[in-house]
Amino acid sequence: MSLTPRTRRRLICAVLAVYGVGLAFAVLWPEHIDKDAGAAYSWLQRLVPVATYPRVEFALNIVLFVPLGALLAALLRRRRLAVVGLGWAVSLTIEIIQGTLLPGRTSSALDVAANTLGAALGVLGVVAAERLARRRDGAPRVAVPAHGAPTSRG
Repeated sequence: MSLTPRTRRRLICAVLAVYGVGLAFAVLWPEHIDKDAGAAYSWLQRLVPVATYPRVEFALNIVLFVPLGALLAALLRRRRLAVVGLGWAVSLTIEIIQGTLLPGRTSSALDVAANTLGAALGVLGVVAAERLARRRDGAPRVAVPAHGAPTSRG
C-alpha cells in the first residue's frame, strides 16, 4: 500500500502530535517520573552490572528523542540537518523549564546532549531506511543540492 504524499504528511503530523503530547507529559511532570523505579533499576543493575542509574538515564534520554528526530526528518526532507538543531533547541528549552519552573525536577546539560544525540539517530535512521528502500526498489539515488533541483547520481 502506497500513501499519497499528502496522506503521508498528515499521518506523520498526527503521530508527531501524539508523541509531542506524551513528551510534554513526561518532561513537564512536576517530579521525576521514575522516582518509584528504584527496585527496577536495582534489578537491572544486578542483571547487567554496567547498567548504572546515570548510564540508564542517559540511554533513556537518547531513546526519548529518537522519534522526534525520525518524525521531523520524515517531514523536513530537505532540512534534515536542521532537525538535529531543533532537537537540541527543544531539549534545551525543556531543561530550562525543568531547572527554573519545576523544583521537583533536575536540569542537566547531559540530558541536552543525550536528547540531541537521540534526535540525530532518528534522522540517521530515516536516511538509512530511505536508502535501503531505494536499493530494494532499484531506484536511482538522487542528490539534492543545497540550492536547486534534484540531480540523479545513478
